[in-house]
Amino acid sequence: MSSPERAAAPIGVVGMACRLPGADSVAELWRLLERNADTVTEVPADRFDVAAHCSETPVPGKTNSRFGGFLRDIRGFDAGFFRISPREANLMDPQQRLLLQVVWEALEDAGIPPSALAGSATGVFVGQATADYAAVTGAQSGSDVLGMTGSVLRAVTAGRVSHAFDFRGPSLVVDTACSSSLVAVHQARLSLLTGESDVAVVAGTNVVLSPADAISYAQGEMLSPDGRCKFGAARPDGFVRSEGVVAMVLKRAGDARRDGDRVRAVLLGSAVTNDGDADGLMLKPAKAGQCAVLRTACRAAGIEPADLDYVEAHGTGTEAGDATELAALAEVRAGADVPLRVGSVKSNLGHTEAAAGLAGLVKAVLVAEHGTIPASLHGDRATVRARHPELDLVTENEPLRPRGEHARIGVSSFGISGTNAHVVLAGVDPAEPAHAASGPQLLVLSAKSEKSLSALASAYADFLAGPGKRYPLAGICHAAALGRDALEHRLWAVGETHEELAAQLRACARGELTAGAGRQRAARAPRTGFVFSGQGGQWAGMGRRLLETAPEFRAAMRRCDDAVRAELGWSVLDRLRDPRPGDLSRVQVAQPVLWAFETALADLLRARGVEPDLCLGHSMGEAAAAYASGALSRTGSAAVICRRSSLMTQVSGAGRMLAVELPADAAAELTKDEQAVCVAAENAPRATVLSGEAAAIERVAARCDDRGVFARPVQVDVASHSPLMDELLPELRGALDDVEPAPEATTTLFSTVRARPVASAELTAGYWADNLRAPVRLASAVTEVAAAGPCVLVELSPHPVLLGALRDCLGEHPESAAVATLSRREPEDVALLKAVGAVFAAGGAVDWTRFHGGGPRPHVPLPHYRWDTTEHWAPVAPSRSERRTVTLGELGILEACRETEVAGVRPVPAAAYLEAAFHLTGASALRDLRFSGDSLSCVDGDVTVEGHVAAPGFALTATGPDGTACQVTGLLAGPTAVPADSALDAALGECPEFLPGDRFERLAARRGYRFTMGSGVRRLWRGDGVVVAQHGPASRFGALEGALRTLPAVWPETSYAITGVGEVVAGELPEGEFWTVARFGERSQLRVLHPDGRVAATLDGVEFVPVAAVAAPAGDVREVFVRSLAQVLGTPPASVDLRRPLRDLGLDSIMATQLRRAVSAATGVSVTAAELLEPVSAEELLARLAAEPGHRNAA
Repeated sequence: MSSPERAAAPIGVVGMACRLPGADSVAELWRLLERNADTVTEVPADRFDVAAHCSETPVPGKTNSRFGGFLRDIRGFDAGFFRISPREANLMDPQQRLLLQVVWEALEDAGIPPSALAGSATGVFVGQATADYAAVTGAQSGSDVLGMTGSVLRAVTAGRVSHAFDFRGPSLVVDTACSSSLVAVHQARLSLLTGESDVAVVAGTNVVLSPADAISYAQGEMLSPDGRCKFGAARPDGFVRSEGVVAMVLKRAGDARRDGDRVRAVLLGSAVTNDGDADGLMLKPAKAGQCAVLRTACRAAGIEPADLDYVEAHGTGTEAGDATELAALAEVRAGADVPLRVGSVKSNLGHTEAAAGLAGLVKAVLVAEHGTIPASLHGDRATVRARHPELDLVTENEPLRPRGEHARIGVSSFGISGTNAHVVLAGVDPAEPAHAASGPQLLVLSAKSEKSLSALASAYADFLAGPGKRYPLAGICHAAALGRDALEHRLWAVGETHEELAAQLRACARGELTAGAGRQRAARAPRTGFVFSGQGGQWAGMGRRLLETAPEFRAAMRRCDDAVRAELGWSVLDRLRDPRPGDLSRVQVAQPVLWAFETALADLLRARGVEPDLCLGHSMGEAAAAYASGALSRTGSAAVICRRSSLMTQVSGAGRMLAVELPADAAAELTKDEQAVCVAAENAPRATVLSGEAAAIERVAARCDDRGVFARPVQVDVASHSPLMDELLPELRGALDDVEPAPEATTTLFSTVRARPVASAELTAGYWADNLRAPVRLASAVTEVAAAGPCVLVELSPHPVLLGALRDCLGEHPESAAVATLSRREPEDVALLKAVGAVFAAGGAVDWTRFHGGGPRPHVPLPHYRWDTTEHWAPVAPSRSERRTVTLGELGILEACRETEVAGVRPVPAAAYLEAAFHLTGASALRDLRFSGDSLSCVDGDVTVEGHVAAPGFALTATGPDGTACQVTGLLAGPTAVPADSALDAALGECPEFLPGDRFERLAARRGYRFTMGSGVRRLWRGDGVVVAQHGPASRFGALEGALRTLPAVWPETSYAITGVGEVVAGELPEGEFWTVARFGERSQLRVLHPDGRVAATLDGVEFVPVAAVAAPAGDVREVFVRSLAQVLGTPPASVDLRRPLRDLGLDSIMATQLRRAVSAATGVSVTAAELLEPVSAEELLARLAAEPGHRNAA
C-alpha cells in the first residue's frame, strides 16, 4: 500500500473487551444498555470508608457523593498466566493487572492468537490518568523497584502489555485527563496510517481507590450528590466517578479483510485539539475548541457534520460541560435537514474518566452493529429540543436508521486539561456466513491451569447449549481452533451435534472420563512421530468410511492402488471395498493392502495438519515409514512391500510366531536350546515376539506354560524374522536391486532394524533383506527417540497393534505420549478426529488451517478465557495504618501451637494467625485472607506478629525465632452474623462411616499429621468430602484449629497447608465441648457448633495446597533453593512447581539477583542470574547444581 493510500485508509475495529460497572464483557455491556440499566452504586467497603469522607452538606475536606460505578473484582488476578510472581503481582496497580486480562480478551474477540503477534509491530496506546494504588497501600517506590514499576510509574502500564505479549511497536501512556483513551485512539490511528504499527492495541483504565480526587471535585461542585450523570437534563448537577478498563484492537481495514478478520466497524477519521485560552479559564470548556475538533474529525473522515447519524457525547452531566457541548454540537449541525441524535453511556455507568472515551467508542460500535440506539438515562428530551432544535436526546431505545449505506457515528471526549478528542466511525456490512461442514466435529480448548480449563469447558458447554446454537458446529470448532493460542493444559471433544459436544464438555469439566473427550497437560514442543505398524491390525471393512468421508484419503488410495496394480496386477481398492474370504489373512494380500492403507492414512493426517518430525515402522511398516519420511518414492515403497510379500508366500505356513511377556534377553534365554527359534521383535520392555519352526514354537509355548509366563500365538501365516527367511534373502536382494532411495529424506527416518536414525542412502536392497530377517528393535528405537526429548508417537494402523507396547516403552518418559489413529470399534472419521485431538492435547503441533480445509475463519462470539484468579493486594502502608504487635505467648496459644506436626515439621497453625488477626484488628469477621511467605515454627521460641490496620484492610507479618517471616493480608468484614442453620443433621446424614478419636489420630498420622497432646477429636463421622466431629473443650484458637484438624479424615495420601480463607466469622464460642462440620473441596467450608447445634464460628472459602512429605535437612541446597525462591516470588514453598522454568514462575532479572545472593549466602553454592533465567525447568537447574559441586563452590 502506498503512503497516500495508507493515509486515507479506514481503520478497522477487529476486537473489543471491557470491565465496566455491571459489565465484565462487551456482550454484557450491550445487554445492560438495551435494558436501560443504571449500574451506579454506593462506594463498596473495599475501596475506602465513604462514611468517613462524605458529607451531605458542603464541608471542606469531604466529598458530597457516596456513589460511584465500580468493577466487580479488582483484587483477583491470574498472575501465573502472565508469568508474574505473587510478590510482583501484589505490587502491581490493579489497572495493570486488569488491563493484561482485558487485552487478552480483546485479542480473543478479534480471533487473533496473541502468539501470532509476538515480535510484531504491534503498538500499545493506553489512556490512564490516575494511580491511587501506591498511595493507599504499601507499594512504594522507595522500598521496592517492583513497587515503582508496578504502581508508581504510569508509563509502565503500556510497557507491561508490550512486555507480556512481546509487542515491538510503540508503547505509550496518554494522560489528558478524561479524554485520555480517545486521544490514545487517535494516536493509534495515526500510527497505523503511517505504517509505524501494523496492529494497535488501544486501552483506557480507571480504578477508584482513594477519596482524594472526589473530595477535590466536590470542592469545585462538580460531583452529583445522588451519583447520576444527567446529560441533557433541565438541571444537570455534576458527574459521578466510575471505574473501567477497556481495550480495543485496531488494524488497517484492508489488512484486516486480507487476513480474514471480522471488522466490527471502521474508524473514518479522528482529531485532537485543545481549547487554548478560548474562554479565558483553564478549567472551563470552550465551545470554540469543541466545534474545532468536531469539524476537524469530520473533515479527516471525508464527511460533513450534517452526515452524522448519531453522536455519543462526552455527556458528563455538569452544568458548564453540558451547556458547552450541546451548544457546540448544535453549531456544527446548523442547517442540517434532521436533528442530530445524541446520548451518553455515562448516564448508565458514570464517568469512567480516562477510560470514558473508549467506553463511548465501544458503545458506538455496538450501536452500529445492532442498529439500535439505547436510551440515554436521566436526561430531558424536551429541554434539549427547546434549547437546541438541531439536536435530539435519545431517551428511549430506537432504531438507528442510517441515512447512507452505513451509519456514521461520532464519539466525543473532553479532558479537564482542555484537550478535546473526536472520532468518526462507520458501520460495516455483516460478514457472510462461511460454509460449514457437516458430520462429527472436533473441538479443542486449552488453558494455563486445570481450574481454568474446567471452567472454560463449562463455559463452552453453556454456549453450545444456548447462544451457540445459532452457529454451525463446524464453524464453532473452526473458530476455536484458529482464534485461540494453544496453552499448557488441553482438552479435546468430538461430537456431531451441539448437545452431544456440550455433554462431552460437561463431563470433561467434572473430571469424568468419556470415550468422546480427553484432557491432559501438554509437553513442551514435543516431536510428532508416525509409527507404522506391521500385520495384525487389518479387518474386513476397514477404510470404507474414510473412502466415503475423506477426499484426501480417497485420492491417496487411488495413487497407492495404481502403484500396487503396476506391481501385482490387482487392485487394493477392490480388496478394501469387497474383500474375498481369507484375503486379509494371506501375507501376499494383507501386506500390500496394509501398506496402501497406512501410506494413505499418513497423507490424510498431513492434509489434516499433523506433520511428522520422525517416522518409524515395525517390520513391513518400515516400507510405509520410508515413503512418509521421503526416503522412498511411493512407487519405490510399493515395490518393496509387493515384492517382499510375494516372496514370503514361498514359506507360508512353515512356521509360527509367539508373543511372550518377557524382556528380550529373558526370552532369548528361554529359546537357547531351540536353534529354529529366535527373537523376532523386541516390542516393549516386557513384550517380545519369538519366531521359528512350528514344532519348536510349540515346545517354547509349553515351556512358558510350565514357568507361568504368559504367552499367546500370533495369527500370521509366515514366521518372519526367523531362520526360515534365510532362503528368501538372496532373491529379495535381487528383486529390490532397482529400487533407488531419494537423495535425501525430508523427515527423519528412525530404523527399527538399526535402532537409530538412518539416511536414505542406507535403504539398499541389503537393508530390506535385514528388515525381513533381523529382529524388530522397536523398544530400543522408541527408547532412543524418547531419550532425545518429549515426543507424541502416532500409530498408523486400521486398528491399534502397537499402542500398548509404545506406551510401555514410554513409561519412564511421562512427557511423551502414544496415540492410536483408528479403531475397528468406532467409525473411522470419528476415530481420526479423536486422534488429532489427542495429538493436540499431548502437545503435538496441528496446523488447524489445513485441518479445517484452508477456508476463511468463521466469526463466532466464543466464550472468553476463564481466569484462575487469586487475590493480590499490597500490604497496607505502615505510614498510613495503625501498628500493633502481639506474640503467640501473649495470646496464650504458644504451647498449643507446638502440638501439631505436619509432614515432619511443626508449623505454626493457620488458626494462630486467625487468632492474632482477631486480636490485632478487634474485628469479629475477616475476609479475603491470603497467606504467603515462609512456614514458621515456634518450637525454639516465640513468634511475633506485627499488624498494620487501615480500614478496610489489614496486614500481618509474623516473624519466627529464626527470622523467617509469613505474611497475612485481608479485609475487615464489619459486623457479620453467623448462619442460623448449622445443617448438622444433614451433614450427619451424608457421613456413613464412624471413627473413634484414637482411630482418627492413627489415620491422620499415616497422612503426615501428628498431635503430641492429642487431636481433641473424640468422635468423628465422614462421608464424601464431609466430616462431622465432636471435640473436647477448647479456646477460640482451639475451636478453629479443631475444625481444620479434621481434614485428614477425607483428603488422603498427603498433608496440606492453607493459602487463603474467603471469610472467617467468630461469634460467641462454646465454653465446653463443641462440634464441627466441614466440607472439604476446592474452596472448603467449616462450621464450629455449640453442643446444642447453634453455629459459633464459620470459615468459608478455605484454600489448601499440598505440603512436601518430608522436610529436607536445613543445609540441603535443594531446600534452601526452594525456600529462597518462594520468598523471592512471594509464594508458599509448597506452591513452587519445579517442573517449570523459573521465568514461567515470574522470576525476573531483579529477583534472579536476589535469589542468587540468597542461595550463595546460605549454601556457598554459586549460580549466576543468567543461569536462573535460562529456559530449563527448575528441576533440571537443581540437578545441574548438584552435578557440579566443585565448580559451584562460591569463592
